[in-house]
Amino acid sequence: MSALDTVLSWLEWGIPVVLAIVLHEIAHGCVAFYCGDTTARNGGRLSLNPLRHVDLVGTIIFPLLLILSKTPFVFGWAKPVPVDFRRLKNPKKDMVWVALAGPLMNFFLAFASFALLSICQNVFNIMPSVFVLNLLLNMIVFNFSIMLFNLIPILPMDGGRIVTGLLPLPWAIRFAKTERYGFGIIALLLIFLPILGNHIGRDFDFISRFLAFSVQKLFVYFAGFFGLTQREGIMSIGFFQLLVILLIILVLFGRGKLPALAEDLGKSVSSFKKGLSEDKESETEKKTEETDQTKGE
Repeated sequence: MSALDTVLSWLEWGIPVVLAIVLHEIAHGCVAFYCGDTTARNGGRLSLNPLRHVDLVGTIIFPLLLILSKTPFVFGWAKPVPVDFRRLKNPKKDMVWVALAGPLMNFFLAFASFALLSICQNVFNIMPSVFVLNLLLNMIVFNFSIMLFNLIPILPMDGGRIVTGLLPLPWAIRFAKTERYGFGIIALLLIFLPILGNHIGRDFDFISRFLAFSVQKLFVYFAGFFGLTQREGIMSIGFFQLLVILLIILVLFGRGKLPALAEDLGKSVSSFKKGLSEDKESETEKKTEETDQTKGE
């Protein structure tokens, strides 16, 4: 392999990894800023400079440990964007949107990469170069990977923040106390259990396998969605559509909109029933009047 091929090979993964991690963190900071907290902006974290987002453990040590332990799924995280939840306009509810911003950014990057591939293939009938093709495919795989990894409902992951924001306040306070054990739990599930399983001949790497399986299913689904495969029935409602619908319902409930919608719907139904009752009473009175008039004649 020539020096140029080596450089291109590194760029095929380096560019997607840097973009996914940096834009993930910037998304957190931008939403926090929109919701009233300027901590990330004041700390210079709304920057495209990758060095501002590198975390010694999450960006270097943790992925290296996963590689050395030969797990089938390698990922990491950047230095968390500082967010002062007390400065948010509505701390408990805005926490959900701040946490969701990062995974949604990763989903958007994967979605946009699929869209570019689809435009090339289905609109212009051209095939990207090997470098561009691998770059976009790696962009899709890594962004789906980091999105799902961050949605694990363990603090301080984004999934844990989302759960905290959606739980009733007493439960949210109790759940927030588990944050001190978060990284230990993640290390146990993703490193120590797989190593232990290898020593005793058992497969305890169920988290990595589940994440890898989920990424594969997402990839296959959106490849069909964008017409990049001949798979039929790909547009039918399935597991991931139901997850999205459930997530929307949970977010609406957490922001207090779902109860309001249910209340409005209840009022509408009550008004409709009341209207029907009034119509029936009017018809009954009208028939009674007509009957009385007939008898009088």
